[in-house]
Amino acid sequence: MKIALIMLAAGNSRRFGRNKLLYEIEGKPMYRHILEKLLIVAEWLEETECIEKVECGEHLEKQNEEGYKEEHIECNKVIAPLGEIKGKLFKQRECYKRITVVTQYEEIEQAARSLGVNVYINPHPDEGISSSLKIGLKANLDVDACLFTVSDQPWLTIATIRQLITLLKTSGKGIACVSCEGKLGNPCIFTKKYYDSLLSINGDKGGKAVITAHRDDTVVLKVNDVKELTDMDVKL
Repeated sequence: MKIALIMLAAGNSRRFGRNKLLYEIEGKPMYRHILEKLLIVAEWLEETECIEKVECGEHLEKQNEEGYKEEHIECNKVIAPLGEIKGKLFKQRECYKRITVVTQYEEIEQAARSLGVNVYINPHPDEGISSSLKIGLKANLDVDACLFTVSDQPWLTIATIRQLITLLKTSGKGIACVSCEGKLGNPCIFTKKYYDSLLSINGDKGGKAVITAHRDDTVVLKVNDVKELTDMDVKL
């Protein structure tokens, strides 16, 4: 399963008083916390997908030697530990191309491009988060699923992002999202069958309506630390 990582970073920060995504937390701009975690997740995803391809290839070769028809072949997919085959099966910067950043800010654009990340400018951020969501999605319509994350959750962990992706892959569901204390939040993942529904959203709304309409096809990862899913709307 090919998964794109989409970071939405075009908000106007009206409640914060200034561009909160550039506000420094623990020595770096707020948005940078999420971006750097997505870089690590991109490396991990590339490793797991490379392993899946290797496993598929070995299984295919074995089955062909035994005379089985190719269409009957199934692959045993493996989730590899981070770093297990780093540098052997992929070029590190190339894997960052699975990340898409949608922003209106030049500083974020320049920083993301310097890392080899795909960047798209939202010319109409006043139209709400749905405008950024659709820009990011339209850039990734060819992938199997898209993970959406906001940029004002600096304490979201790499472990939570990885667990959410693994949960989607193993659940057989079409949507995965996180929750804490019974409240759904970001990040969330949508498989391709929900792309049309996401593209129909307008205004300052995300994918929650799609999740609500398809709860039977949604798997939820419970996060114990409420701080992880906290949106920064006031200065520390």
